[in-house]
Amino acid sequence: MLQPVEIDPRRFCRDAQSWETRSDVSAFPRLVREFTQGELFCRVGGRADAHGGMALDLRIHGEVELTCQRCLGGLKHVIAIDRTVRLAGNEVELERLDQLPDGDAVLAGDRLDLLQLVEDEVLLSLPLAAMHATGECPV
Repeated sequence: MLQPVEIDPRRFCRDAQSWETRSDVSAFPRLVREFTQGELFCRVGGRADAHGGMALDLRIHGEVELTCQRCLGGLKHVIAIDRTVRLAGNEVELERLDQLPDGDAVLAGDRLDLLQLVEDEVLLSLPLAAMHATGECPV
């Protein structure tokens, strides 16, 4: 099981730090409940701009297996997340960043768990009901 990866988000971005892992889905505490098998490559890179704006660049890729809700068989699912998450210093800034066209933002507290952020992004990317296309369930 992967352990939490807690960072100071301001320092992580200011110093352009990065974290990455390639792990079986069984190593992720919350993802192990959703997938029967698979592997994910995750990379989180921090950056800050000249105006003091901070962002995390997330890259999460892999192929996992879900359970089909029609036949209860295995269903291959590709995870391909390339997203930038901006860090807001307060609630007002969070609201402003959320209004932008590419408005993915989180409130930057004193600590941020990168493992939890990765799991959140993967869970949000899943279909509501995983199913093979009509007629494609194995007999």
